[in-house]
Amino acid sequence: MKFIYKIVLLSLVIIGFNSCDANENFEILPPQEGITITNPINGSTVVLDDTNTANPGLTISWSAPTFVGTAATFKVEVALTGTDFAAPVVIGTTEAYFFSLTVLELNTLALDILGIEGDDTQSIDIRISTGEVSDKVSVVLTPYKVEFTKLFLVGSITNWKPEEALPMTRLGFNEFEITVDLPAGAEFKFVPQNTAWDGDFGKDPNNAGVLIQEGEQNISGYAAGKYKIYVNLNTFTYTVTEVIAPATLFIVGNITNPEWTPAISPQMNLISEGIFALVIEIKGANDGFKFIPTNAGYDGDWGADPANPGSIIQNGEQNLSGYEAGKYLVIVDYNTLTYKVTLVENLYVVGSINGWNETTAIPMAEASLGIFSIVLDLPDGAQFKFLPTLGSWTGDWGADAANVGRIIQEGEVNLSGYEAGKYVVAVNFNTMSYTVSKITGTPANLYLVGGFNGWSNTAGSPQFTQTSAGVFEITQTLSANDEFKFVPVAGSYTNDFGESKVSSRVLEQNDENNLKVTAAGSYKIIVNFNKGNISVVLQ
Repeated sequence: MKFIYKIVLLSLVIIGFNSCDANENFEILPPQEGITITNPINGSTVVLDDTNTANPGLTISWSAPTFVGTAATFKVEVALTGTDFAAPVVIGTTEAYFFSLTVLELNTLALDILGIEGDDTQSIDIRISTGEVSDKVSVVLTPYKVEFTKLFLVGSITNWKPEEALPMTRLGFNEFEITVDLPAGAEFKFVPQNTAWDGDFGKDPNNAGVLIQEGEQNISGYAAGKYKIYVNLNTFTYTVTEVIAPATLFIVGNITNPEWTPAISPQMNLISEGIFALVIEIKGANDGFKFIPTNAGYDGDWGADPANPGSIIQNGEQNLSGYEAGKYLVIVDYNTLTYKVTLVENLYVVGSINGWNETTAIPMAEASLGIFSIVLDLPDGAQFKFLPTLGSWTGDWGADAANVGRIIQEGEVNLSGYEAGKYVVAVNFNTMSYTVSKITGTPANLYLVGGFNGWSNTAGSPQFTQTSAGVFEITQTLSANDEFKFVPVAGSYTNDFGESKVSSRVLEQNDENNLKVTAAGSYKIIVNFNKGNISVVLQ
């Protein structure tokens, strides 16, 4: 069953709340030759499903009493077993000796009038009255849950046209949400299809947060802004939550030392409006973390919504936890109030340079946390993208055609358009970006220049040792805050190398930064022209 309508059962169904008479405390026994229900029999079981909702769901018939005239009108009444018809529901009146409900009508009666939950089993009592009252028959009834597979938001922002209604995201059985920008004075409601108004839902004017179909009102009264709207058609409730993205966001938790210390919590990167990203290292499944808008304390913190996996809330939130040890990309999206945690421990290049063979994809090196790099010889017309798992296309990354230098997983395109040459290719998951930077090639020699010798680049500049093809190493004493870079020829800054401005510890030749250390000491510096990365380790 796809839609329920708060219909009047047949044209005769009314909810009747009869006033009690003076005999309400006495059991009413059918008189001899009184009204006797012949169908259904006492104790019958009726289990409904939504296969053929127009079929008969329940037929009630009774005997013709001799004292009743030919023009008698019979009332068919039902009540939950155990209530002794204290508040009977009149489901129909007729002059015939039978009455029927379709599957849909009986299910609606059970759910909406008698208050029986879908898939729950309860006993109901049936009786017939026309001055005299019949015997009572009990039926064990199980209604089905009504399934809504689609829901749309329609209102002033869609010109009140169902065909322009906005599709909501289906979260689960009868649960939907959408995030929209509402202008001041906006009004809206919900429809189960975008072709007509049939079955539309609006707010109950007498019960805040409740949806009804008869006597409903438009939902309104919100200031201009971005809102997350959630609808639960199991409970016929809705919530409207304003989405206010913080200017900054930090991750606090077991990932720092000392743990759960806001002042040293790493700051996430704002990669687009309302979306933050950062790669963190989790030490074990017991580690947990959450989000804070400043590193001054826990005020305004956000965590996981226990009722909606992948969503964030501020009240009643839980820590994000349960992840095995590893390095993870964490993305928080305030446009949808959601988060995503993705393992990013490896990355491979696949493309025309290897025949698009995912099983022979080329491994990249980790330059620093969340940043991968490699040096590639690209021919004219080369195209490529990135794989997180060797031998699998699952979760592949490519270029965002709408945002230069950005990587995405959905709707991505291949990286392309490079002339033949040698390039340092880097992917930075902290900023969700990539760079493809051309270099002159692997030098025959490499020298260190920097603040440690007053940037005096002479023939006597310290020389690296080539430990293997394309890999150079040196150990140098440096002072706190010393900066340095690399040159292929002592005494000349031509074709010098440094660090990428975009990605830490990635080799760059064209628009480089100097490298810098914060503490004094002896450092082992390794420059790898095969992987395009730089290692600086205090000894």
